[in-house]
Amino acid sequence: MGRDVPASRGAVVSRPIVFCTDYGLRDEFVGVCHGVMFKIAPDASVIDLTHAIPRQDVMRGALVLSRAAPYLPDDAVYCAVVDPGVGSERRAVAIRAGTGALLVGPDNGVLSLAWAVLGGAEDAFEISSPGIVLHPMSNTFHGRDVFAPAAAHLAMGTPLETIGPRLNPDQLQVLEVPGPMVAPDAIGARVIGVDGFGNVQLNVTNEHLVAAGIEGTVGVAGSRVPLVETFTDLPEHGLGVIVDSLGFVALVVNKGSAAEMLHLGEGSTVVLE
Repeated sequence: MGRDVPASRGAVVSRPIVFCTDYGLRDEFVGVCHGVMFKIAPDASVIDLTHAIPRQDVMRGALVLSRAAPYLPDDAVYCAVVDPGVGSERRAVAIRAGTGALLVGPDNGVLSLAWAVLGGAEDAFEISSPGIVLHPMSNTFHGRDVFAPAAAHLAMGTPLETIGPRLNPDQLQVLEVPGPMVAPDAIGARVIGVDGFGNVQLNVTNEHLVAAGIEGTVGVAGSRVPLVETFTDLPEHGLGVIVDSLGFVALVVNKGSAAEMLHLGEGSTVVLE
């Protein structure tokens, strides 16, 4: 017997779905979720933001969503699944942001940095309506059975209020990015991301550099390296500091990996001088 996948409610102008997970692409999980979305919302465009969030790294997922949100469609339905608490008492939620964007995912903070840049969480509902979730529901694959169908229904115009009971937005789980420790001539920073090129993003902005009086060159790991505008301002395999496209200070190597050179990963601490 096949799974009960609710049908679409007719031809409407659909919203795009932004899909972000820690599933990876080795297994069938992403494809299955796409299939569920398609059966409910065949006309909805699905933007695969990334499926390479480190396993169960809720903070990384939240950061990725928040950084991408300003460049994504204003009417998007965000479907984020980084869910180490799947099957537990954590709630599945759908949020209306101040901009009108909708966000679907577990109530573990993964959506919180995105809704913060999208005008705040104005309305919140628990995803529990029998007409929305798939039956039978797995305890281990809510991406397929809860979040993908909810996102697809919302993309097709299903009112948010029919998803399930209303929640108090002030009681949703929220993550906060820890700020750096700024002192005269020094900043205590933390690595908040390492991209596929090995660029090391810190929880530091140019404003923090100015406040610390750091300019021109930066002391990192016992060496002074240049603060540059482009990778090509560095010699090949040279280490430098750059303000990246998202406004964060990053440690970079021209044609190399700063993460490997400095032995840094997410959560590592770095002192800039």
